[in-house]
Amino acid sequence: MPVAGDLLAAQTDFIALLTDPDLLQLMLFACPDGVLATNEEGDIALYAGASEAMFGYRPVEVMGHSYRLLLGDEQAFQSLRRELESHGQVSNYEIPAVRKGGAAFSAAVSAAVMKDRYGCPIGTIFYIRDHSGVRQIEDALRRNNTQLNHLVSELDHLAKHDQLTGLLRRGSAVEAAEDALLSSGLEREPFGVALFDLDQFKSVNDSYGHLVGDRVLATLATVMRRVARANDIVGRFGGEEFVAFLPGADLAAVSGFAERVRVAIERSRLVISDDIHVSITVSAGVATLPTCADSLNDALRIADDRLYAAKRAGRNRVVNHDSDERRSAA
Repeated sequence: MPVAGDLLAAQTDFIALLTDPDLLQLMLFACPDGVLATNEEGDIALYAGASEAMFGYRPVEVMGHSYRLLLGDEQAFQSLRRELESHGQVSNYEIPAVRKGGAAFSAAVSAAVMKDRYGCPIGTIFYIRDHSGVRQIEDALRRNNTQLNHLVSELDHLAKHDQLTGLLRRGSAVEAAEDALLSSGLEREPFGVALFDLDQFKSVNDSYGHLVGDRVLATLATVMRRVARANDIVGRFGGEEFVAFLPGADLAAVSGFAERVRVAIERSRLVISDDIHVSITVSAGVATLPTCADSLNDALRIADDRLYAAKRAGRNRVVNHDSDERRSAA
């Protein structure tokens, strides 16, 4: 541990260093930051370190001028002055600076007001660092993060949506419905569930091929999106089955929704060629919470039972009540 004499000697050596013009000049010009000192009026009295390389001015062009010459924004300049007047110093203060010729760049300023032995301000010492490289890196990172977030959003969309129809996949649709139920509350408003199944879809694939079958599926998806309200949740349940969850819809409302979809599909004509048009129909079963079921899974089961009841009754219809008939394959 240094003794008092050693400390005193070190302080004496440092003071001698500061009073040696050549060594002081070497210190100032070897500094990687721009070094400025101003008098009490803010006029530049010292212009050293990396100042000339940073700003492009020769010392003779700035000595005696206000340091405002080196800062590109009047509002930022006044803000810096107020900070120095209020606190006596700033550290890494971000401010726009300007090079000779008008090119702007981002600078980080650390500064302290110098005072005499009586506490009166006699000037300010500034250390200025060119932050344009840092800003470029930050901007690049920001752009990359934006692109990454966009990519993550796209991947999330692909994971949740059916590629063919653009509707939510089964699990994502059910999850969205559960979230809607939690936000609304079963005790406050009804919640409609509708299941749809394209009639005799296998015969369409067998007769015209799977590409035509894909167009049929896309047609039903388009109709359901068009009929649905903004807050309704529409998804592909699997194969040729589709689902719609209707927050706030009672049994009459969800039945009306399903009927509008059914009629629109019945009236649609899929053009295969000049002389071949495909007509399609859809069957549906509907249920509601809490009238028909106590949970979303129960409502889906009841809607599924009613869907197959519609199939057994001749297809191309909506069933919104229970049947005692045994379920058979359609």
